[in-house]
Amino acid sequence: MSEKAEYKSAIRSRRLIREAFIELIQEKDIEKITVTDIINRADINRGTFYAHYQDIRALMEQISNEIIGKMFEFLGEFSHKNFFQNPLPLLLKISSWLEDDVEFYKTLINSRGSEHFLIKLKEILVDYMKTNSDFPEHAKKSPQFSIHAHFFAGGIINLYEVWLRSEIDSSLKEISQEISMIFVNYSNLFCQKK
Repeated sequence: MSEKAEYKSAIRSRRLIREAFIELIQEKDIEKITVTDIINRADINRGTFYAHYQDIRALMEQISNEIIGKMFEFLGEFSHKNFFQNPLPLLLKISSWLEDDVEFYKTLINSRGSEHFLIKLKEILVDYMKTNSDFPEHAKKSPQFSIHAHFFAGGIINLYEVWLRSEIDSSLKEISQEISMIFVNYSNLFCQKK
């Protein structure tokens, strides 16, 4: 088998494993999913699964790392680019990314164990606001800013979470626009106080 064919086969196998896993977490708790469940659903052999993943936890970790990596990529594109003055471009990019594979993210967010993943995303956003946002350094060092960064990160993640759970009747574009307006108003108020 040529190197290119092996590469395509590996991509196909990982895709089948991921799709089987996503289908299964819609049916049962993550803790109850076995490698046997996945290989049966994906119609692959056990060796194929273990060629790519050590166990179910490694599979979940890779999915989580892919999403976190994408978030870092987006944040890197908008580093020091007036986030608080105009967060809309970043928020729209995140919204578009979610909409591209909405069923996957809905399933993921509604699965048990998503709490740890959401906490990690909040930490990433807080760190971004504290280190790479366009706020003046002296303002970012204030205790109030730290409180505000945690509040905003939690709010953003929560809004996307409730949207993915179909608990809010707004489009992602509308949510992004509202978040953006809140940020801009906050930025103007906070800067006036400093």
